[in-house]
Amino acid sequence: MKRVLLPALIAFGLVFVGQASAAVESYTVDLNGYAVVGFVGNTPEDFALAQHQAANWEIQRHLMLKPQSIKAVAIDQSQATAMNQAQLKQAIIAAALAKGP
Repeated sequence: MKRVLLPALIAFGLVFVGQASAAVESYTVDLNGYAVVGFVGNTPEDFALAQHQAANWEIQRHLMLKPQSIKAVAIDQSQATAMNQAQLKQAIIAAALAKGP
């Protein structure tokens, strides 16, 4: 019975993980050979997930598992009004510059 139950629980959990990550939008900004991936959260919960995704990306980048020319940041859009594409691009660039290398 345990052999059947464990894979079913793992599969059930993976379904929810896939749904949770779909709530965060990602945008890429090209800066002449250097790119920034912005994970945008529209609610406080989504922003926490965006921060987690950006942190994981950066850990993998520092371990040389992701390209060194692509940086990741999290953007909080939960408190602000909806940003247009230009404002979102500026927010991603500002967050990347504030974060440093």
